[in-house]
Amino acid sequence: MIGTRIVVPGRKGSGHALVPLLLVMLAASAAALPAQEIRGTVYSAADSTAVSGAVVLLHRITSVSGEVVDSTTADASGRFRLTIEEAENPEILYAAASVRGGVSYFGPILHAGVEAPDPYAIYVHEVESIEAPVTNNPVLLRHVVVSPTAHGLLQVGEIVDVAGTPGRALRTTDASIPIWSMLLPRGYQSWAPIEGGNSPGSITESDGRVEARATLPPNGMRLSYGYFIEGTELDFPIEYPTERFELILVGVGEDGLRGLRPGELGELPPGSEARRFVASDLEPGESVGLTIESEPVAWGPVLIAGLIGVALLGAAAISYRLARPPST
Repeated sequence: MIGTRIVVPGRKGSGHALVPLLLVMLAASAAALPAQEIRGTVYSAADSTAVSGAVVLLHRITSVSGEVVDSTTADASGRFRLTIEEAENPEILYAAASVRGGVSYFGPILHAGVEAPDPYAIYVHEVESIEAPVTNNPVLLRHVVVSPTAHGLLQVGEIVDVAGTPGRALRTTDASIPIWSMLLPRGYQSWAPIEGGNSPGSITESDGRVEARATLPPNGMRLSYGYFIEGTELDFPIEYPTERFELILVGVGEDGLRGLRPGELGELPPGSEARRFVASDLEPGESVGLTIESEPVAWGPVLIAGLIGVALLGAAAISYRLARPPST
């Protein structure tokens, strides 16, 4: 583990599952949500036909947890009804979801003061099995947080958003074959997933690569993990087209930027003394990195947790913009 435990409610399955934290923040000033009924339909995303017999779950989402509070089964016409009880405070959100091939497909998020759409639509994708890992899907965002430790090692946390294949949810025919994998930096050690950032057992490390074995939804997936690096050189190989690479360096100086440029800090924890470096539109075969210059000063896990939390929210916002249901 990398010295901190990040717990994020929900799971990047598809639809709006990526944004519960962001929307909780937006809902904080709304009025209380009265009891109401959700009348909806489950559709196939392939052709917008109704899906009969689909199990539909009602999720109750807060800033610290999520739970299923009601469930039903869609009728022969794909229709279903669920009831939202009165919320005890305006920060509680609700969303209905249907599971197909291990992926939760969410309908619109409901929060205080906003009535459920009528009809409430959930679009699900059939899962297609493929023989080999996906290799053509770009990385939408790779966010890296680096800080020193008291033992002279660099602590690294990564959040990687991988694009999906539009209109298709993919998994491999053999569970031993990852659906997607990526090279890790040379010299990494003590790799571990970040708790709460991934489904249990969905990502692993093998032979210098991080591997994902979950179903790859149409709107993409997120990998969250950490490791240590010894020394002063940080180099990240670029194996896939990468739309944006962000690196936050905490508690140390830098020299010899390679493929990176200074970027604005944005909303980071007060007193972090952090520096942000960015790169955009990277091509396979490139490498980005830098050399650590100053003496390391260990920063606490709470600060690193805050930095990674900011990254998760930022990545969630990007994923939300990409996760649009098809038009009917």
